[in-house]
Amino acid sequence: MKFYNHIFTGILYFICTTIFAQTDPTKTPWIELNGYIKDLQSTYFIQKIDSNASMNLIHNRLNFKFNISPKISGRLEIRNRIFYGEQLKLIPNFGKTINQYNGLLNLSHLWINEKSFVVHSVIDRMLLQYTDEKWDIKIGRQRINWGINNIWNPNDIFNTYNFLDFDYEERPGNDAIRIQHNIQHNSVLELAYKPGKNKDEHTAAFLYKINKWKYDFQFLGGMYQTDYVFGGGWAGNIKEAGFKGELSYFIPKKNVLDASKTFSFSIMADQTFKNDWYISLAGLYNSNPTNFFAVNGSFYNTNLSAKSLFPFRYNLYTTIMKTISPIVSCNFSFIYSPEKNTLILVPTYAWNVATNFDLDFTAQSFFAEQNNNYKNLITEIYIRGRWSF
Repeated sequence: MKFYNHIFTGILYFICTTIFAQTDPTKTPWIELNGYIKDLQSTYFIQKIDSNASMNLIHNRLNFKFNISPKISGRLEIRNRIFYGEQLKLIPNFGKTINQYNGLLNLSHLWINEKSFVVHSVIDRMLLQYTDEKWDIKIGRQRINWGINNIWNPNDIFNTYNFLDFDYEERPGNDAIRIQHNIQHNSVLELAYKPGKNKDEHTAAFLYKINKWKYDFQFLGGMYQTDYVFGGGWAGNIKEAGFKGELSYFIPKKNVLDASKTFSFSIMADQTFKNDWYISLAGLYNSNPTNFFAVNGSFYNTNLSAKSLFPFRYNLYTTIMKTISPIVSCNFSFIYSPEKNTLILVPTYAWNVATNFDLDFTAQSFFAEQNNNYKNLITEIYIRGRWSF
């Protein structure tokens, strides 16, 4: 407990320092602070609307940046969440589930863990960074994003994320070392290493990026936990439409002839039309699917990995967005898989109420065949307000 008291005492000190330390507005401040406070109200019902439960989430984020010198900087970012409501009682071990963080250092704390009230804090970014014209080196808890596509990223072997968890825009990070070297004006080489708690949890790989024929290409290779991994991707345009794709091939390090290999491939196309219409199409193929999809009223429990971005072999994602005005937009997305005719509908309405305040309405509705019947398994409705500072 003393460790966490020191951390949050330090946060208060940094806030005060941020206010008083910078007297010359022409100079870059030593310490910068931004973040947000969000309130997310959710209600879900199973098949019948009278079978429902609700939950409220108060979500706060504090982002500190330390400008140590022109080439050296640091970051400390803290995520604080308060959950309460009847829905928590229906999710077994909810507090312990969200308190699991894939990192070497234990920088999270479950302050309160009751059946219908949970308070949790985690430091999900804590790093030092050196940057010059040729090098970019980061050491510490960070996000290593090697993905290209908007939804499914087989190349994102360090920090796989659940795209249904729309309330975590920053996405997870990990304790790692990342070295980036600009070889020429159109090529970059990256090396990254994420140590694990045991020998089967290490991830180490290289990524080479190059621009050719007006396309961005990348190639990766290395070790992903119990597998060797090789892959790559591209991003460019076909006329006015964006065209992206990425793939990864996982080969077990042990029992290569007997163990099953995994091939994951995703492709995406998108385009913005006149009158502010936007359409995106994406597909995912997984050669080794789990075919297990647990729908329990919460996206917090979904376990994903770079080898299993979605439970099924064939998956299709589509989104249609219309910008009604500079402050209002509507988005309708759906995910479909032939496995049990699984369908997820995700409509969203976003409203920028004021300069630093946003309000949005989102629903996630799950359909599938069950006991020879096609039915709605669960629907969850979210109302979220966000104040940024």
